Amino acid sequence: MSRLLRYARLYRVFARNNVVRELEFRGNFWAKVATSVGWVVAFAAIVKLIFANTTAVAGWSEGEVFLLFGTFLLVRSLMDILFTQSLSKIPELVRMGTMDFVLTKPVSSQFYVSARYLSLDEIGTFLAAWLVLFYAGSLAGLTAVTPAQAAAWAFLTLCGLSVLYCIQMLLMSLSFWLVRIDNLSALTDTVVFVARYPPDIFPRYLAFAVTYLLPLAFVAAVPTRVLKEGGVHVPTLLAAAGIAALFLLLTALFWRYATRSYTSASS
Repeated sequence: MSRLLRYARLYRVFARNNVVRELEFRGNFWAKVATSVGWVVAFAAIVKLIFANTTAVAGWSEGEVFLLFGTFLLVRSLMDILFTQSLSKIPELVRMGTMDFVLTKPVSSQFYVSARYLSLDEIGTFLAAWLVLFYAGSLAGLTAVTPAQAAAWAFLTLCGLSVLYCIQMLLMSLSFWLVRIDNLSALTDTVVFVARYPPDIFPRYLAFAVTYLLPLAFVAAVPTRVLKEGGVHVPTLLAAAGIAALFLLLTALFWRYATRSYTSASS
């Protein structure tokens, strides 16, 4: 318990420092918020354009696609607020040799590189995600979501966030070997953006891959199905929890292996 409290206090210090930093550059903060909201509006316009000519895409109605989009936005905005900026700095830490200072600190190095920075300007995307979800609910006719459905959706969304964190952490950890690769963040975005589309639109083999091998479907599509199909499927909840736990374990083991492979700048 004392260890958890120590990490909680450290995280509070990180959060306070990030708030102070954002307050120093308020113009930049609001510009990024506006850009994030603009991106959401642009993608929503594309979806509206698609459904101006059809009533369903691979069995997904307009409201259901917006539910998927809103859920993806929510998970992605939480990922960006909490982890993305910190993880994107891993290649620089390795290349500059400042990873030495991280590994010698009396805290978990994985915690430090995951939680050091917050992207508070992504709050615009977070709020826009809720607006999209409420709009999607009205389109899909979700007038009576039960507490069980809401709880299942929230749980699956949390599992999706865990999977998304693990995928990005695993990719960024490759920088211990691919030191000069500066576009790992772009590669992560390319991979992760697949999660905003219904898996049913892909060929069967690719749909299988994004559901089970690289479980991007659990980021947004699986939580959305709870609302889409109007029921709570216990095996799905157990599968999501198992996949999230497995990926968190694999990520921790891979990070430990990667740091053991690190050649100190002072060597």
